[in-house]
Amino acid sequence: MNIAICTPLAANWQQVHADCWQDDRGNRIHRVEIDDEALYHCHFAGSPLPWNAVATSLDEAIAVFDGHPD
Repeated sequence: MNIAICTPLAANWQQVHADCWQDDRGNRIHRVEIDDEALYHCHFAGSPLPWNAVATSLDEAIAVFDGHPD
């Protein structure tokens, strides 16, 4: 059983659909459930990789992009 806690997003992030968020620079976060555990795959805009980091919460995923240059 998963319990979703809705926290307000930072001003530059918007929810694209139920399991995807994008910021104003084109960075994306995709929520993936594996064995009843949620992981957040972080993809930097312009990166050729499918994801650049993995986080265990949306807040942690957003923080991944805080120190990343444009």
